[in-house]
Amino acid sequence: MNEVESKIAIVTGAVRGIGKATSSRFKREGITVIETDLLPDQDKRETYEELLSDLKNQFLIHDVSEENSWKEVVGQVLKKFGKIDILVNNAGIGTLQDFEKEDERGWETMLSVNAKSIWLGIKSVVHAMKEQKSGSIVNVSSIFGASGGFGMSASYHASKGAVSALTRNAAVRYAADNIRINTVSPGFIKVLREEKTIEEAGDNMSQGIISRTPMGRWGNASEVASAIHFLASPESSYVTGAELFVDGGWMAT
Repeated sequence: MNEVESKIAIVTGAVRGIGKATSSRFKREGITVIETDLLPDQDKRETYEELLSDLKNQFLIHDVSEENSWKEVVGQVLKKFGKIDILVNNAGIGTLQDFEKEDERGWETMLSVNAKSIWLGIKSVVHAMKEQKSGSIVNVSSIFGASGGFGMSASYHASKGAVSALTRNAAVRYAADNIRINTVSPGFIKVLREEKTIEEAGDNMSQGIISRTPMGRWGNASEVASAIHFLASPESSYVTGAELFVDGGWMAT
């Protein structure tokens, strides 16, 4: 068994989209993946049943915004496998609420699910990683954590900016423990949640996305998963505190 095949990974928000693509990529590389997500809504039900029918999968119900849920997940993984080598903090939500129309509840939910969850995730796994003197954490942020976007979704921008800043801070904090912490920041990726959000915004936004993306197309979840795998793997052994944009050139313009 080689080094990659012995790894244990937790991937949050794994039922669909980037999380599902990341889990699939990891498993192809021989990594044991514990996939976590909330109880699925009706539109997730088929994928959920698919997960449960795959005996190679380890699937846990998980609310990433709640510390007790993190303790439960991490405790179960450590009890069964004795270690955690990789954490992918992928779970998140998004809206296009206007700055002035956003209410406190929406703001607090967005920051809790998208940013607080990253802090909780890191906090929950670093003790085990420190004991084993190794670990890799990949946080999924967004190009909107580093740009003004379209001037909408203020809470989303704030939450993703927090992810990127927290990643850099944690990378410095845990570098001496041989724990690498990096960020992947996708651009516009062809996944169901994002497509629905853009569809609600109308054709002008969809056309604006393509026209402002130098590569002239949406990205695929598998392309983000490849970047996550790189940062999680020994191939990036001297990389920590980095933010890797997977955006078709959006942030280069």
